[in-house]
Amino acid sequence: MATVRIAVPTERGGLDDFVYSRLGRTPTFTIVEVDVDTGEIKKVEVVRNPGAEAGSGAGVKAAQTIADAGASIYIGPSPGPNAYAALQYLGVKVFTLVGARVKDAIGKILEELKSS
Repeated sequence: MATVRIAVPTERGGLDDFVYSRLGRTPTFTIVEVDVDTGEIKKVEVVRNPGAEAGSGAGVKAAQTIADAGASIYIGPSPGPNAYAALQYLGVKVFTLVGARVKDAIGKILEELKSS
């Protein structure tokens, strides 16, 4: 049983919230621990994003918050170049997806992971 932690930018947080349209300025991240093999959600946490109110460097701060939460996968809008570089450096795999509920976005990405 392989579990993975997934970070999704959200406004309020939780599985029923929608994927937020911006990475660096998202108010919160919903961190979901899920069993890759079964799709079973083991744990859900909501983490405040300190980058949301940063004067500059919001994307990099958001990337660091994702890594600090132990996430190895990011699902959300396309990150800017600095945030993308930071996520890559921190070992976080990026999946671009917006406009979906968190639980649906995670289901879609898990299907992609299983088929690859």
